[in-house]
Amino acid sequence: MTSKNDRAWNKVFNDLNLLDSIQKDGHARISASTLKEVGGREPRLMAKQDTLESRPDIFRKHQLVILPIKNGEYIIFQDPDSRSYFQFDLDSGTIPIEIHESDPYVDRLETLDLGSISGEFQALDYANIASVLKTYTHEPELFLTIRGRLRSSSFSIALPGRDESIPIQGVQMEIDSGFEGSQGIYLIEAKMGKRQDFHIRQLYFPWKDWSSRSQKPVIPIFFSYSNGLFYLTTFQFGERYGVMEIVDQRCFSVDEDPFLVVEYDTFSAPIPVDPCEPDTAPFPQANDIDKIIDLVISFNDELDTKEAIAEYFEFDERQGDYYANAAIYLGFLERGETRGQFVLTPLGYELKRCKTRRCRNGQLLTQLFKRPTFRYSIELLRESNFDIESISTQSIADLLYRFDARYNPVTRLRRASTVKSWLKWVCMNVRFDE
Repeated sequence: MTSKNDRAWNKVFNDLNLLDSIQKDGHARISASTLKEVGGREPRLMAKQDTLESRPDIFRKHQLVILPIKNGEYIIFQDPDSRSYFQFDLDSGTIPIEIHESDPYVDRLETLDLGSISGEFQALDYANIASVLKTYTHEPELFLTIRGRLRSSSFSIALPGRDESIPIQGVQMEIDSGFEGSQGIYLIEAKMGKRQDFHIRQLYFPWKDWSSRSQKPVIPIFFSYSNGLFYLTTFQFGERYGVMEIVDQRCFSVDEDPFLVVEYDTFSAPIPVDPCEPDTAPFPQANDIDKIIDLVISFNDELDTKEAIAEYFEFDERQGDYYANAAIYLGFLERGETRGQFVLTPLGYELKRCKTRRCRNGQLLTQLFKRPTFRYSIELLRESNFDIESISTQSIADLLYRFDARYNPVTRLRRASTVKSWLKWVCMNVRFDE
């Protein structure tokens, strides 16, 4: 089933012959009023394509990117190398987790604590109060001086792969937080949950704008918070739009050992294993367990549909459905009375009330031990001395067939790849004492 954004953009491209214009001129310009009139949807929703995956199908198929160039006007162009998006190297190994000791007064706060973070601004404010940002930037003092929506100044950029300069004037920028210290101005783009990629416009436009106005260096930082961990990445932009590189990257856990340490038999023995896989939801297809935790922690009445989940985490609606169903599979969500609605279960409320990463990971691991495919896959992992590469996808698929015969061999192998992703999470987040 196509999404609202897909349907709106398909109509715009068909009615206005945009592909022909892009093929002929290298790009197409379109106004917000035209988008609303032809597409029948709010332009800001149609133009919000902050990750590669959140782009409508027609953009993905033809390797297209949309960029605001002035108030109420956009340009659409081909970007076959996806230089408009920065893609994190997910295969380069994990960033070492550093334990950060916060100032003593942080524990005395009543209005914000680590266990209650459910949004990007709370995560940023906590990182500031707990001095995570000072530690990362090496600044003895930081002052929050910029936040919210602003209009850019005028500047020009050359589109990726082209020499033609495009003027940018008065476009709306949203800066999640800008801090000033003695050594520089730090512009931060913040997200709840880890990201595989992001649209560089979110950092480039504010950086370009403030670089022309400030005597101090302007440092762009991408910040994400996921299941108790703060990830920060500093970038350096090149002379051309689309050229950027990482200059620093760190991950912090505040006042807590990031690993759940348990004695294997003591932890697992009392947990009853289900006789078969639950039929309340499809077998999981969501690869990032931490994002499932982030979904439950952030869950509210505005995050109770696959569309809302997809918008919150900036991926397509299919992924929104995958993550909601994974949370149902684990017992944290269930389907509501209204079609397409999800609600928290008592176990979901219990996870949401957890104040520590250890508590959340312990609850999630308990649910994994209840599900037979995961229980016996973890047993395989233990027998292999927690060497994830020694466990074949086929052996997991065979386990799945024992406890859930709904899927054909090809589908079982795809589901088994999700199991391996979750086993990798176990290896990276849990330490078992024998």
